Amino acid sequence: MTARRTLATVLGAAALAAASALTTAPAPAQAAGPEHYVVTEDFTIAEHPYYSGVCGFPVELHVWGSFSVVEWTDEEGDVTKEIRNFRFRSTSTANGVAVNGITMGPEIWTYAEDGTSTGQIMGVVNRRVPGAGVVTLFAGYELKYVDGDLEVLLSGPAGQREDAALICSAFTS
Repeated sequence: MTARRTLATVLGAAALAAASALTTAPAPAQAAGPEHYVVTEDFTIAEHPYYSGVCGFPVELHVWGSFSVVEWTDEEGDVTKEIRNFRFRSTSTANGVAVNGITMGPEIWTYAEDGTSTGQIMGVVNRRVPGAGVVTLFAGYELKYVDGDLEVLLSGPAGQREDAALICSAFTS
C-alpha cells in the first residue's frame, strides 16, 4: 500500500469514527413541543351579578363553548406559554326576552418562574335578539398581570366597550 493510500484510509477511518461518535452521542435536553387540547365549558348563572345590577331586574346567563389551547412547557414540565383561542355562545334571558351572543378571540398567557403571569386578551362580541337583529357588537383588548390572588389590569380595556343599557333595553322592548 502506498503512503498516499494509507493516509487516505486512516483519514477515512478517523472521519467515520468521528461521525459515528456524533450520531450516537445523546442530544442535549430540550423541552417537548407544544401540547394541544380542548377545554369545553357549559354553565348557567341564574342571576348574572353585572347585568342584573345594571338592568335592575334578574338576568339569567347561559354560556357554552370551548377553549382550543396550545401550551408550551420548559424542561421541568412547567407551563411557560399558553395560547387559548376561545369561541363561546350565550343566551341571556329576562322578562321573557332572549338575547343571543357569540364571543371569540385569543388569550396569550406567559408564565414566569416566580409564579406570576401576563395575559393579553383580545376578542369580539356580538349580541342579538332573534328576529330583531344586532343589539351590540364590540371588540377589545386587555393586558393583565397576575400574581397569586392579585390581578392588575396593565392596559385596557381598549377598543369598543359594550353598552349595557342596550342590553337592558332589549329585555324591556
